[in-house]
This record gives sequence, structure tokens and C-alpha cells, in this order.
Amino acid sequence: MKIKSIYTGFIVVLALLLSGISAEIVQGQSPPVEHELVVKKINDVWRVVHADDELKSDVTVRRGDRIRWTVEGSNASFQFSDDRLFGGGTRTIRDGNPLVLAVRGGAEFGIYTYSVFLHEDQQFAVGNSPPRIFVIAH
Repeated sequence: MKIKSIYTGFIVVLALLLSGISAEIVQGQSPPVEHELVVKKINDVWRVVHADDELKSDVTVRRGDRIRWTVEGSNASFQFSDDRLFGGGTRTIRDGNPLVLAVRGGAEFGIYTYSVFLHEDQQFAVGNSPPRIFVIAH
């Protein structure tokens, strides 16, 4: 009897997972993506850059995507210009620890700016002065 209820529970969970995946495919939506950014000194200037491309700082996201920032060499405070993006204005993290935030479903499409203040040198990082997040439609 216990094996039968475990089997039934497994089938129900599997059906729910598959229906969610198929709904995304039918609606043409891609699953959420995690974008990795790094805040670090490049030629004695603190910069916000992509983890895999130091020439890029802007990030293009969809609602539900996550952004992971890692700061190398300092504690840092992040200030976001619009609370609708992540649900709050300021976050502080320690050197080497990531800050991972999901773009809220209520975020409007458009361009959001933010700043990163580095405690070690008492200055702001540059991206595209200030760094930008572009929220686009699915």
C-alpha cells in the first residue's frame, strides 16, 4: 500500500513538472537565466563587468531571470534606483560573497540603473556610468 501511494505521488509530481515545462514551450517563454557579473579592479578602476567578458557591463534580462554579482577585493553596497526591479533598494555584501537577485514579475520593461559602492577604497564602481540593467519582454 505504501509503495502504491509513493508511486502515485511520484506520478503527480512528474505530471506537474511536465505541464509547467510544456506551458513555457507553448507560450514561447524561455526558462529563467542566471547572468554572472563581477565587480573588480581593472587598471586601478573599480568596474562592473560580465564574468566572461570584461568589455561588457550592461546586462539584458527578462522577468524571472537572476543576476549574480561577485565582488573581488572589497565589501560593497549595491543601490538600485527602482524598488520594482528586485523589491528593495540597498544590499550590502562581503568580499567574495555573491549577491543573487531575481528580477521581479512586476518589473516594468525598460532600463534600470544601479550603483556599487566599494568600502575598501570608498568609491563607486563604473560600468557604463552607472551600470545598467535592461529588462525586456519574453
